[in-house]
Amino acid sequence: MQAASKLLIFDAIDYGLEPGTLKLIENDEVPRFMGAKKMSLHQTGFQEVLMLAQLTEHYPEQVLLIGCQPQELEDYGGSLRPVVKTALEDALALGLDRLRAWGAKPLPRDAAPAHDEAVTVPTLALGAYEAGRPPAEQACRVGDERFLPR
Repeated sequence: MQAASKLLIFDAIDYGLEPGTLKLIENDEVPRFMGAKKMSLHQTGFQEVLMLAQLTEHYPEQVLLIGCQPQELEDYGGSLRPVVKTALEDALALGLDRLRAWGAKPLPRDAAPAHDEAVTVPTLALGAYEAGRPPAEQACRVGDERFLPR
């Protein structure tokens, strides 16, 4: 991130709005302080990464945070709820518009190299994640046992 002049962030943010609502926050309005919802004092969040970039004078010139109001906040390791999955298409369109405005030339997925929907590694693909997730009655609200054993 320290080498980036422009930064586009997609995240679930609790704005207190209707689930699936998208909100765009730009530049100095993007929070750069320790978040309140941590599972551990040892956990570093993205807000701390932004603050460190600012402290080291390597903060991007332009930042856009596209935040989506989650439906469920306490389902650690849980998946996206349908209303949030639906909002992802609009979030992606907003992100693509901004990338183009910044001079980038994003390619449609069909034109990109063939891969699963994983961002980095196959285990992060939504299909692979969902296949290993316990049923909702075991994971919902109390956490996914792969992350928080009971």
